[in-house]
Amino acid sequence: MRDSGQGMGAAERRQIFEPFFSTKEPGRGSGLGLFISAQIVRDHKGGIEVESAPGRGSVFRVCLPAAGAIA
Repeated sequence: MRDSGQGMGAAERRQIFEPFFSTKEPGRGSGLGLFISAQIVRDHKGGIEVESAPGRGSVFRVCLPAAGAIA
């Protein structure tokens, strides 16, 4: 998934999957969305990664094993 938002620098990218991390102003989010998303992907033996740079938006990739591939 690609967005056209403001993007983020390396410091933000290192923290985005941590619980309660948010770049939004107080009261505009819980900081749990990407944490929960990443946990669901990991629980299904997959991975999630992000490419982003300030002013260039972000790209998120979710990789999941093929159906039946999990023993």
